[in-house]
Amino acid sequence: MAPPRQPPELVADIVGEILLLLPPADPASLVRASLVCKLWRRLLSNPAFRRRYRAFHGAPPLLGFLHDHYAHGAVAEPRFVPTVAPSPIPQPALGCRDWSVIDCRHGRVLFDIFGYRVSLVVWDAVTGGRHFLPDPPISRLLYGAAVICAVRGCDHLDCHGGPFLVLLTALDVTGSVMQVQMYSSAAGAWKLSAHQDLRHHVARKPSTLIGDDIYFRLDSASTALLRYDLGKNRLSTIDAPASHSYEGGFAIMPMVDGSLGFADIRGSELCLWSKNVDTEVSAGWEQRAVIELETLIPESFNQAYVVGFEEGGDVMFVSNDVGVFTIELNSGRVEKISEPGHYDAVFPFMSYYTKII
Repeated sequence: MAPPRQPPELVADIVGEILLLLPPADPASLVRASLVCKLWRRLLSNPAFRRRYRAFHGAPPLLGFLHDHYAHGAVAEPRFVPTVAPSPIPQPALGCRDWSVIDCRHGRVLFDIFGYRVSLVVWDAVTGGRHFLPDPPISRLLYGAAVICAVRGCDHLDCHGGPFLVLLTALDVTGSVMQVQMYSSAAGAWKLSAHQDLRHHVARKPSTLIGDDIYFRLDSASTALLRYDLGKNRLSTIDAPASHSYEGGFAIMPMVDGSLGFADIRGSELCLWSKNVDTEVSAGWEQRAVIELETLIPESFNQAYVVGFEEGGDVMFVSNDVGVFTIELNSGRVEKISEPGHYDAVFPFMSYYTKII
């Protein structure tokens, strides 16, 4: 009897349409698909297919978060906590002790290396590239930081390896003037971008990017936010909502409608406000929602804290004695993503991770 005929091979364009449906939040599925046959691997590794794949799925998926792990006293060691399995980023790649995570955006992570001066490193987790910055002209006191892609009009779906900007906000030597120092990877130098009379320190918390505006948190009882307009090189401040509570920390985030979001925890309630920051129609804070946490996350002995947010999404990160949880604000879906520990701030890492194919 003649051997059975092999089934005809699916044509490449049909296979490509099927592979487009693989979930980007599960990088391992791309690896498994690439092992099926040479045709599938050739398609998955094709730059044209990767561009289609990113355009089809839109915003990069959440792959995990970074935070500072403190051991042996005050020695910081950066940790990456994956939200997908297996982890796309090996732990040894993060650096060494005395490195501290201070911002994460557009596939890049900004680290501060502890010492007598401000030493900064930008790490591209996908390419593995490290860019050591020259010392900025600020003193080693409290300062805010942001790293962003420098390509105008970029959709940020795959801007790895491209030019970037680093912005630092800090008081000058007199302690009465807030400065913005900007580093351009293309120019390889720092420059003074803006300044304003202000006597509040900037908190070491995640920054927020909305359009051309970058927001930093201030260590102040009333004036909570520092706003830097990148297009106009201008600084301004924004007060917190009048009924804001500091007991459970707070986070600032972009809302789906382009407004500025503000979230804090009062007792067991997660409170969410928004504010239109358009200078033409600027208005006050409007409370958008109050979410009862007791029905969503396990009860703990100590206060729950807002420790981060997913930029470009509607996901909040909340920490308590039980662990770290993500809360989808629209759906109310909750997921525990990490065990208990010290999480002063978490920096979500969102990216397409196709390096493993």
